[in-house]
Amino acid sequence: MKIAYLASPILPSRAAHSVHIMKMCEAFSCLGHEVHLIGAMRSKVENQDVWDFYDVDRSFEIIYLPKPYPDVECFPETYLKGTGNMINSAMAVKEALKIDPDIAYSRNETTAYLACLAGLSTIYESHVPVPFEQFGTIRDKIFRSMLKKDEFKLLVVISESIEEYYKDNYDLERECILLARDAAEVPKSNSSPIMFDNDKELQVGYIGNLYQGRGKDVIASMARECDFAHFHIVGGDEKSVEDWKKAMDGSNVTFHGFIHPSGLDDFRVSFDVCLAPYKRDLKVDGGQNTARWMSPLKIFEYMGAGKPIIASDLPAIREILEDEETALLCDPEKPERWVKALKRLKGKELRKRLAKKAKKRFMENHTWEKRARDIVETVSSRLE
Repeated sequence: MKIAYLASPILPSRAAHSVHIMKMCEAFSCLGHEVHLIGAMRSKVENQDVWDFYDVDRSFEIIYLPKPYPDVECFPETYLKGTGNMINSAMAVKEALKIDPDIAYSRNETTAYLACLAGLSTIYESHVPVPFEQFGTIRDKIFRSMLKKDEFKLLVVISESIEEYYKDNYDLERECILLARDAAEVPKSNSSPIMFDNDKELQVGYIGNLYQGRGKDVIASMARECDFAHFHIVGGDEKSVEDWKKAMDGSNVTFHGFIHPSGLDDFRVSFDVCLAPYKRDLKVDGGQNTARWMSPLKIFEYMGAGKPIIASDLPAIREILEDEETALLCDPEKPERWVKALKRLKGKELRKRLAKKAKKRFMENHTWEKRARDIVETVSSRLE
């Protein structure tokens, strides 16, 4: 199958969605499909080979679009959200038509709709229901128009809550929607554990952005109360790191800053415990609260690394993890429960049991390859 993945990530970049897009293109290509990532935009800020940056095989083509403002280092924030979104979408579809794909795949409803208008069989993947995105009213109208097109073949969603929302609010046939949670991969065999410069009993890690709602207060409380552990915060821009440092008043916290995706496996395999302290008010880069809809990449990455996890007891997290079976789930508003959970994980047997069950569930359900296979198999039946 020839797949045109129509997306406009800036490559390489620190955005989580760019990781998702690159890993899915790699997964489709690893299954033997011809994959073209169309619409990416070159970054002048991250001056590194894109394949090495994301640690993906050079098994698919990337077709870049020209920058709208060639003389500036970064794109205006509004460009890919307003008129620029429509321009990029149209340009990406135009490039896709040149390769005549069997499927056009996109995470942007405008791009997906234009692909349908161009006569391309189309898959749209949604990570937040369209009315809850920025410019939700406009997005909703575009999405409803797309659903009426014969070329629209499949809606892919990442959580049960999103699936239920679409089924309750739109006229969708059952076979038109597929639940495919996010995914990850097992750390590569050449990953090297880091020898951290401290003598603490447990090395506890958090990897990810430091946006609002990522549990700064939870980790700060744990660091103060758990002097047997050293806490490693991996990720965040300079401003966010400085903000988090102000809340961490102990010597048992190290900030490693942003690490390229290709270097994160070394950290994951080095941690004794991994944290996912999401709050109920969880903001992403665009400002939306995604706590209800999320399917966090970091949780699957922790599972794939075979590490015991302490995570927030939220409905979206419970779709992935089971308390006392594959993780310890704690109320994100009660830091004392996180402290208690970490003290329990001083015991190696509990850490081993949780990690083993989480890794098993991951291998059975949450690899990029399985996700890609489920999508291809589902849409293939719709193309017959």
